[in-house]
Amino acid sequence: MMWQLVIFWVFAGGLAGGFAVCMLNWMVRRVRRMSAKRLAEAIPDAAQILLQDTGANFFGLQSLGAMQIRGNGGLALTASGLYFCMLVPRRNLEIPLCSIEQASLVRSHCGKTVFRDLLKVTYRTVQGGTQIVESAAWSVRDAAGWQVAIERARRGG
Repeated sequence: MMWQLVIFWVFAGGLAGGFAVCMLNWMVRRVRRMSAKRLAEAIPDAAQILLQDTGANFFGLQSLGAMQIRGNGGLALTASGLYFCMLVPRRNLEIPLCSIEQASLVRSHCGKTVFRDLLKVTYRTVQGGTQIVESAAWSVRDAAGWQVAIERARRGG
């Protein structure tokens, strides 16, 4: 009788775990589809996109501090700049290539730390009539590849 109970709970746990993995996989695919759609709306000519990641996780803007929430969305690099479409809350960030000062790799941004490289972009922008230096960071699939691509685009190659 005891072994039947053990088998039942092992089976039930495996079933619940499998269901959780399926749901997570479905959510990730849905986020990627929604991000791809938003990027396509923002950049209708797909040939303009040099690099994109529809599963980017935004770590925020340095000027807004540590209390902002992270957000998922799509990040795209074109010959004219970097474009991010955040899904929730729905917001866009466009950084002209000519205003980017540096693309670097970091492990934390705005008080949020992870144990993998993040893509950090430092750029000039105007805030309240004053030009400031701002930075934003994303978790992307290949942060080092993004860094190289941005620096190459900045040099015009």
